[in-house]
Amino acid sequence: MNRIVSQLLHHRYIILILLVITIWGCQSEKANDKKSDPPLSTYKPVTINVPPFNKDSAYYYVKHQVEFGPRIPGSKAHLECSEWLAEKLNSYGLDVTIQKSVATTFDKKKFDLYNIIGSYNPKSTERILLCSHWDTRPFADRDEGENYNKPFDGANDGASGVGVLLEIARQISIAKPAIGIDIIFFDLEDYGNSAIDESWCLGAQYWAKNLHKPGYYARFGILLDMVGAKGATFPKEGTSMYYASGIVDKVWGIAQRKGYGEMFTNQTTSPTTDDHLYVNRDANIPCINIVHYNASKRDYFPHHHRVTDNMDNIDPTVLDAVGNTLLQVIFEENAGI
Repeated sequence: MNRIVSQLLHHRYIILILLVITIWGCQSEKANDKKSDPPLSTYKPVTINVPPFNKDSAYYYVKHQVEFGPRIPGSKAHLECSEWLAEKLNSYGLDVTIQKSVATTFDKKKFDLYNIIGSYNPKSTERILLCSHWDTRPFADRDEGENYNKPFDGANDGASGVGVLLEIARQISIAKPAIGIDIIFFDLEDYGNSAIDESWCLGAQYWAKNLHKPGYYARFGILLDMVGAKGATFPKEGTSMYYASGIVDKVWGIAQRKGYGEMFTNQTTSPTTDDHLYVNRDANIPCINIVHYNASKRDYFPHHHRVTDNMDNIDPTVLDAVGNTLLQVIFEENAGI
């Protein structure tokens, strides 16, 4: 009997030792786990530095273009403004190319065409394309009475997009992202006739078929058209959705996160013909269009192709929303986000 008790006690002693070893091992593993995992308080979200867009600077660039007068192809204002635009891009350290050609318009007139191209960090193979047209339509053919067919300032339809992109150029020259960026001001976008196919966007058509650099390609492009008027709304434009819906969703998502959801709406419009059509179709670069459009009325901003398209209708807060969105897009791409 005593031997059996002794054996039982011996076995219980061994079991107790094994139990202690097991508990100690688990605690040791937990201790090691705590050492390998830093406290939650040390985790930090990925942040990037994005320079602030200066709406007053952009407004000045819009105003200065208007001060030249209507930038109608063949006019003195057109030539002088082209020289100023090239000079401004060059002053911000961009390599400037003037792509020249002769364009024939729907009414059989011939004009010198100037696509103004500024390339930031031209050696980088990873690139983003930003573009806008800089010419002014020669006639206010949506006006009535004595204003019908008069020239107009084109403050929103042309100058606003260019003004935003000049401020973008200034900001990237200061912040110096590693990615390459090309800014193109397309000429002869607005000298067309809706009844004649391919009569619009002559500068973009020429560039898309005659790229300023052989083999040029960009990750994506963003076109700005009429981006400065009061009460602007930017729905998801149909041509953009057809060719580059992922880029639309990315840009609109950023704009909405930044608090611009009232402007960058989730409405989708029917396809439109604008410079981005030819960038997509002929240059095979996915390109979207940020354009002021009233989806319910199926029309552009109220002063479209009218003599009232002047500085009275330009709103710096709209320029600010578009510019800050673009800068966020650029620097997220630069950071690989």
